[in-house]
Amino acid sequence: MKHEEILTVPRARSPKAPKLYSIGQVHAITGIPKPTIRYWEKEFESYLEPLRTTGNQRRYDDKSIADLEKINYLVKVQGYTLDGAKRKLELLRKVDVERQHSNDPMAELARAMSDYLLKKLSRD
Repeated sequence: MKHEEILTVPRARSPKAPKLYSIGQVHAITGIPKPTIRYWEKEFESYLEPLRTTGNQRRYDDKSIADLEKINYLVKVQGYTLDGAKRKLELLRKVDVERQHSNDPMAELARAMSDYLLKKLSRD
């Protein structure tokens, strides 16, 4: 009996292999309609690039789903236009890149203060 149980245990996925989802599964997870997902892929092509199977079917990883949810939040909840959402996402991407490259807390503080002062001066 134990021998049969061992044979029926499914193989574990490689920890490095990401979980991939079909467009239907992404719709079920996010509530975003499939045609909207397809449209946003065209509109946000530099931001959304789902993987493709050999049969050219879309496959989304967790990052792609998170990106779709960001776009949905900006457009549907915050009321951004598509162009406005693109600009916001680009700004967020730049901030993330700067944070990744900044290991020096003093340099980060100086950059933040400089950005603040520049924004303050541009308003006056």
